[in-house]
Amino acid sequence: MIGRLCQALLTSAARRWPADLRAEMLAEWRAELHALPGGARRLRYAASLAVSRPHREAAVVVRPGRSFAHAVLSLVLLAGLPMVYMDLALGWTTGYSEDTVTWQAWVGAGSIPAAAGLAIICARVTTGVTQLIRPVLLPVWSIGSLYATLAAWPLLSGHLPNRSHLASTALWALSAVALGTVATRARPALVSWSIVAAAVPVSFWFLTMGFENIGAGYVSSSPLAEYLFTLAVRTPVHVTVFLLVYANHLARRPRASVPEVAGVPS
Repeated sequence: MIGRLCQALLTSAARRWPADLRAEMLAEWRAELHALPGGARRLRYAASLAVSRPHREAAVVVRPGRSFAHAVLSLVLLAGLPMVYMDLALGWTTGYSEDTVTWQAWVGAGSIPAAAGLAIICARVTTGVTQLIRPVLLPVWSIGSLYATLAAWPLLSGHLPNRSHLASTALWALSAVALGTVATRARPALVSWSIVAAAVPVSFWFLTMGFENIGAGYVSSSPLAEYLFTLAVRTPVHVTVFLLVYANHLARRPRASVPEVAGVPS
């Protein structure tokens, strides 16, 4: 069992290398793995390769015009998709009863990995934005784009923004940006993504300034079950997952160096 798991981890690590080097690296790793005594040491070695920073090929030079187009598309996605999702989610997150909590819990739980997957897709189609925005500023870009949209949205309909909502949303944005920035700097990848995962409930707490126990009386008498239900079904949680995963995925991709962009040999 441990042997198969180790082989799977080595195969996963090899996929991060260029195709012409994968077989060579995999053979070398397998030889080193075979020489290690004990299943625990072998598993630790294979896991360290699987979560280590991936091999970075030379980044593709991105033309300035293409980078700007990616930035515009990124802004549209970050400002538009969460607003669309929040509007759609109002239909099933505004009321709870014993007859509906089961499917609401399943839909909410499924929305979390769906939001992460959508964020990765959006990041991959807007890679040019990293030539205009430094990795450490990507959380500011992703969270700030939505916050500006939320602040301006009432003005478009002729109303003034609600000060209370702006204040609570500002606390959410600041906490998400702070933890998202820490995640972009963290190494290895496992630590970075763990910070992203922790940032989601933390920023939600700042949004509500406490535990919003909407599952009380519907889920069970367990506080943990009520808390997990609340996290699963609340729309801001899904939106935060989308924005933070988007920023962190982009921050961890290869970037062309200044000489590469300018076309001057290094």
